Amino acid sequence: MTKTIKDYFKQFEDKVAGIEGIIGREIRDDSRKRMIINNIINNFILVKRFIKAHNLENQRDLWLTTVDLLNDSKAFNDEVKEKMRETLLVYCFKELENLNNTIHLQLANKPDTTVEGNSEKANKPDEKFNWQGTQAQLVYLIEQLYEHGFLSPIIQPDKHRLTAQHFTVNGKSLNRENLAQARENNLNNKGGKPKDGEKIEQIISKIKTLDNP
Repeated sequence: MTKTIKDYFKQFEDKVAGIEGIIGREIRDDSRKRMIINNIINNFILVKRFIKAHNLENQRDLWLTTVDLLNDSKAFNDEVKEKMRETLLVYCFKELENLNNTIHLQLANKPDTTVEGNSEKANKPDEKFNWQGTQAQLVYLIEQLYEHGFLSPIIQPDKHRLTAQHFTVNGKSLNRENLAQARENNLNNKGGKPKDGEKIEQIISKIKTLDNP
């Protein structure tokens, strides 16, 4: 029987659940934390490879399914594992953003053929990620992904346009002007980052580990 993304994720989830968690004073044990993080990353690579073996449109659906599976998983049952869940979710968002950019470029370069006035392109519902943090934190996250080379370089207004196109913040729609102002406010803050910006930097650092297992 052909395996599905849920099969691969279940294998990954079982591995995560089988990792002995950190409790009490052990939370200060950096070597133990690194071992758990590396273990989770190495097991997630199998999910990543399965997704990458598919075409672009299918990859997008598979990453979206993985986001849902990560959110619903009960295996991330301690502080370190929970932070790794957040890291993996951001990694999925990064992959989806790259896919969307690639697909948009392909569509832009594709001749617009019509049949009796009807476009051959399929109409799909507008799906957006609902960011649970602040607008300033989302802007900082996107900036960090571009700064560290995880997303292909584009001009600043396009960053805000794509962010507004693919995200909401706590259910509210975004616009380029407010995103640009949020970026300006971040730059004017101490350290050039929003509140809890350090947590975003930690996530970016862990994503680098995912890309270089």
